[in-house]
Amino acid sequence: MNPLLVETIKELPPLPQTVIELRNYVDSSGADLEVSKVAEILSKDPLIVGELLRLANSPFYGLSRQVSTIQQVVSLLGAGTIKNTVMANAIRSNFSINVSPYGLDNNAFLTNCSKEVDFISAWLREEDKALANELIPCAMLLRLGMILLSDMLIKSGKDKEFLEQNKANNFQDVHNLENQYCGVDSISFLGFLFNHWEFDERLIQSIAYIHNPHAATQEIKKNSYALAVTNCLFEPYHPLSQFNSKKSIALINEAIGQGVNFNMANFLAKLPEEAKENLIKDD
Repeated sequence: MNPLLVETIKELPPLPQTVIELRNYVDSSGADLEVSKVAEILSKDPLIVGELLRLANSPFYGLSRQVSTIQQVVSLLGAGTIKNTVMANAIRSNFSINVSPYGLDNNAFLTNCSKEVDFISAWLREEDKALANELIPCAMLLRLGMILLSDMLIKSGKDKEFLEQNKANNFQDVHNLENQYCGVDSISFLGFLFNHWEFDERLIQSIAYIHNPHAATQEIKKNSYALAVTNCLFEPYHPLSQFNSKKSIALINEAIGQGVNFNMANFLAKLPEEAKENLIKDD
């Protein structure tokens, strides 16, 4: 890996102590895990509690009733989901956004990131709620690799050169350009980051196969296809375009052909309105 990326990983801000304690407890407890202990750890940080309650009562998790205590949240969502969500939220709040090396507008980029999380929740909540809950942390951080590669390019003075080359390529083959300048593409780098922060191995593997979900093990194939579809649909340069919408449908069909249980009718129904409109436009 590019030495600058190694430095980038070394310089990452540490997770809050409460988050580290929660991760270590959940990962080490196994069948001995106690909901009350998880709630006790979380209660040490009122900001985390407030954010978890907000998320739990948002459309993300589609809970059937309002929750008002952290113990209710842990009981309803499960300690693993809570751990991954708390970690993702803590990480996401630690970074300032400047994706100018990619030629992207920061506000539009952030809006697209939010839509990714909303979509994966809305799409999967009814047909596979457990999968939706598991993948929300991945969706929350799906573009983190781009954010950190941007920062590295700026610090190394390569940002303008990268942008000019990107423009010359008409913003195509961005992953190849990332590999050329950084030694890794943004999605593969995200896998390194998930490993660095010690997320669940299932999530690390799910991300590792976004580019080739057909090669994933059967155990995490649906995860990887769901992330691949979301990554394709909300591709930062042309989110929800006709091309990317058709490509995402092709990925669903490919997954179904491999025995992955996706409901195509549900997927089409949950597509954002902009994608539906683009699909019926003339080529």
